[in-house]
Amino acid sequence: MEEYVGSSVVERTSRLQTFPDVGPADMCSIHKVSAQLKTDVGTFLYFTGIDTSNLASIAAHLQALATLITLKLQFWFGEKKHWKVPELTYCAFNAFSKVDMRVTVHIPGKFETQIVSSEGKLVQDGLSAARVERLWLETFVSSMVRCLLDSDEDDANKVGGLVEIRRENPFANGKASKELLANFVSGFEALFWEGPKLGCGIEIPQPTLTLNYLVDGFLKCVQLTQHYDSALEVLKRLETQAPSVVSLIARVLLMKDEEIQAVQTMHLGIDENRRDLELLLLETNFLLEKKRYDLALHTARQAVQLSPSDFKTWAVLVKVYTKMNDFENALLTLNSCPMNSNKETFQLRRVVGLKGGSDDLHLPFPVDVTLDEVSNLQNASVAVEQMNLDQQLQNLPAANLKSTFAKAYELLTDIAVKTGWEALLKHRAKVFVMEEEYRKDRTNGTNGTHSAKPVPEAPVSAAASEVHETNEVIDGDTDVAQEKSLVTVPDDASTVAVKSPIKETSKDDNFDMELKKKRLCERWLDNLFMLLYEDLRIYTMWQAEFVHSQAQQIEYKKSTMEWEILGMIAFRLKHYKEGLIAFNNALRGRFSAKSQREILKYYQLERTKLISKTNVAEAKGSAQNLSKTINQLNEKILEACIKLLVWNHRWYNDFSPNLIQTFTDLLAKEGLIKIQSVVQAVYSQVSSQPEGSGSVGIIDMMESLYAFAKEYKLQGVDN
Repeated sequence: MEEYVGSSVVERTSRLQTFPDVGPADMCSIHKVSAQLKTDVGTFLYFTGIDTSNLASIAAHLQALATLITLKLQFWFGEKKHWKVPELTYCAFNAFSKVDMRVTVHIPGKFETQIVSSEGKLVQDGLSAARVERLWLETFVSSMVRCLLDSDEDDANKVGGLVEIRRENPFANGKASKELLANFVSGFEALFWEGPKLGCGIEIPQPTLTLNYLVDGFLKCVQLTQHYDSALEVLKRLETQAPSVVSLIARVLLMKDEEIQAVQTMHLGIDENRRDLELLLLETNFLLEKKRYDLALHTARQAVQLSPSDFKTWAVLVKVYTKMNDFENALLTLNSCPMNSNKETFQLRRVVGLKGGSDDLHLPFPVDVTLDEVSNLQNASVAVEQMNLDQQLQNLPAANLKSTFAKAYELLTDIAVKTGWEALLKHRAKVFVMEEEYRKDRTNGTNGTHSAKPVPEAPVSAAASEVHETNEVIDGDTDVAQEKSLVTVPDDASTVAVKSPIKETSKDDNFDMELKKKRLCERWLDNLFMLLYEDLRIYTMWQAEFVHSQAQQIEYKKSTMEWEILGMIAFRLKHYKEGLIAFNNALRGRFSAKSQREILKYYQLERTKLISKTNVAEAKGSAQNLSKTINQLNEKILEACIKLLVWNHRWYNDFSPNLIQTFTDLLAKEGLIKIQSVVQAVYSQVSSQPEGSGSVGIIDMMESLYAFAKEYKLQGVDN
């Protein structure tokens, strides 16, 4: 609810200057009149996936919305009310020209448009028809990019989450969607040169022509619709003017499973320009998949040389060293990663605050698609779990890592899972100056900056949180920036690390020679070791308690929220089987979208592993059992997918790129006929049960996905 009719638009105007990068979701303000309440009411919500390519398409959407509200009784805080809608306003942010495009429809009939600058002023006076047309194109492409990049990884109803939003599938509208797709592809080509204006992801310091949110959105669109050929046509035209586009061509070819052509494209591209960073990284990741780590090391080093300020280049090199079991160089390289604490992953946020909190928020329950175990979730039971949450599981720091720090933690756990904790500490002591060495060095009269924190030897006690941190700066004259890593990557990989400013002393030559080989550990990496220790401590305690309870034949009880946190810890530490047990236990208590998503990821990971094993087994003639297991996994993936689609529908989210991608992967492997048969068999029986139990509308919900697959002739649709 608005404070007064139109207040959301006024507040949006005041915040236009603060919109970063791609900008916020589209917003719709609705003026409602009720004869029963004898009052005017203003409400608003956000949208993604609406065709904002011109005034007429937005006006048609608003007209349809007004008609829907007027014709049907609406649930209004638990009661059915009849409304008339005299006026609606739709706002869509143009992220290229930084203006807000607005359409107001007055019922009946009349409509008007406004173009509002980031300073909140009207700017359409004196604009040529060509300029206005260009602004609409920019607005449409901006809206599509937001829609495609918007992540549904976080639970919609979490505290502070944007729940008053309707996500519609822009590609699920039959022939009109084909036209919309063609418009987006041509819009990408027209605006390609302005792509850097939209910003870029957290791993890249600055957007470039081929690394930005416009390109990310375009590639996501191509992947979802499998519209490879028209994408390649556009990219080849752009390549004539911008040779760096060759990396995008290679990426699309890999999506299309044209590996040989993709490899030839990468080879020719690197031959043409040995400084093409994106091609080098693409080739490195391709070689990692093919387990050619020796070749991947060469290209990864070249990439770091070319772009030492990119987190992404160093991160790939860490992965290569980890795969090669060269853990000391992996740690040294990780220590050299340039961290970016200012950037955040793209996420749509609330523009207009909820003045009255949840009292102003009305989210009626959609009844057209329901599934008991998913739809019957009560917020009150979740709140009780939150209040009674085990103190040790509250606010674990590793769970709250953001940006490049979260990615660096993942790289550290990749190393830890291969070495084990004790061996990891030994590798750490070999390559970084430890506190006792630092102190000894100081007594010998040497100046230094900072050292590695002491980390407890084994993750079994709560003492970890009390460890004293020693990070002193002597003399205060050493600039951290001067310590930063060497930017070249010579053959001796140990130089891919931070240069130690520690000076030699004459007292103990052997000790000094050892120190010269070592590096200073960055404070953020010190911190990640402590977070890893804390995760391991909780995980070890959980496993010990669980074994003890089994030995004593006592039930090991945890709430859904507690099981979910334990599952997340296990997954962070790459203990996937233990994590799966925890997430399954969580779902036995009640439905949790987060647990279901993580289980889905696990199934997909397992299926990928089994498919690669099947290829080997087929050669030996022993693939029958593996195929049976893969079929069982596919059924579990479909079931998890349906539950999450029902959950999303409850929160007005009918467009999840991740779930659509999961479905299309399944479609390619299983074929449409088999999927339709399974859904019909499982959910038609349930829906015939008495009202109030089972499921409603799931077969219809899936029909829209089948129609999407048929419209775009996705792989597997003819099987």
